[in-house]
This record gives sequence, structure tokens and C-alpha cells, in this order.
Amino acid sequence: MSASDDTVPPPIDHTTGLPPGVPNDVARTLLAQAEEALRAKDAEAAVQAYLRAAGLLSAQGLLADAQAARLAAAAALIKHDPDRADELWRGLCKLVPASGAAAVQRGMVGARIALALGHADDVLQRLDEARAGALDVRDPIAYLDSSSQAAAVHMQRGEPVQAYGRLASAWVTLADLIGREAAARWVRPLMLELRAGLGEDAFDLVRANYEAERRDEP
Repeated sequence: MSASDDTVPPPIDHTTGLPPGVPNDVARTLLAQAEEALRAKDAEAAVQAYLRAAGLLSAQGLLADAQAARLAAAAALIKHDPDRADELWRGLCKLVPASGAAAVQRGMVGARIALALGHADDVLQRLDEARAGALDVRDPIAYLDSSSQAAAVHMQRGEPVQAYGRLASAWVTLADLIGREAAARWVRPLMLELRAGLGEDAFDLVRANYEAERRDEP
């Protein structure tokens, strides 16, 4: 019988009795309970289930799944206890993201937490982390989402030049990822929305100021 024969059973982790990479029944049950608790608007029960599941998944060596469960626990607290959500999120940040996609999700959830706390600087920093992860895995949707959210934060802070810059940079990067025509279809509506909010004259001035800043860069 050859090693590639699909009748050969996979190796077993004798700690759990399961093939490697398969969450055990308790972890799966806890994740399901967490989702059910969220639907019932019981955030604390959801958090406890997510964290217990994370511990089991980590013990199995399923580090990406464990990180995702911890991130879900932080997200569950955003509306109810953002300070504790931030504490959980910062604890998770001591670990290297399991993948670029995980970095995207971590950054986006972190930005939501910072927004709930009213920490605009942290929102922008965490959106930048999400944007970097999106670029790493070449995810244009996540890249545009993080860029557009950052532009919105800049507008709330009265920083229209920076908001314009976020969208302009996204347009250029997305042209590399998905092509110039697709990038224009995605970003132009956001630019038009920005122009409508500022007024045409103010928008033209913002664009001119941004382009002047770009020319002055070393």
C-alpha cells in the first residue's frame, strides 16, 4: 500500500484522538455556544465560550483558530465593555498574526474598539495595520475598506487633505491589484462623495494642497 493511498488513515494526535488540524468536539461546541449567546445578546457568555474555545484550540496547536476565537471575544465586547475589549485585543497583539488575512481582521476589529473608545489616533493606526495585511494577501476589498474608513476618520477630525490622500493612494494601489478601470470604478464614487461633502471649490483646493505636498516630498 502506497503512502498516497487514500485508504490510509491520517495520523492521530494521541492527546486528542483526532487527526492534526481538526478542532475537538468541545472546542466546536463552545464556538457554537458563543454564536448562540451573541444571537441572544449575552455578550459575557459569548466571551467566556470564545476564550475557553481559544484555550482548547491553542492546546491542539491550532493557533490561527485560537487567535480567531480570541479576536471574536474582543469583538463581542465592543458595544458592552470597550475597555475590556481593548485589553483583550492588546493581549492578542502580543502574538504574531497567523496570516495576512488574520492581520486584516485584527486591525479592523481593533479599529472598531478604538472608535468606541473615541481614540482616533489608534483607529488610524489599526486601520493601517489592516491595510498592510490586505496588501500582503492582495485583498482589494479589505484594502479599500480600511482606506475608506481611514478617510472618514480624517474627515471627522477636520483633515480633508489627509482624507483625500487616503483615497488617492488607494486608487493607485488598487490599480496595481485589480487594474486601472476596476480601481476607478471602486474609488471614483468615494471621491465624488468627498467632493459633494466639501463642495467643488473646497475639493479642488484640497486636491491642489495634496498634490503640492506630494511634490515637496523628498
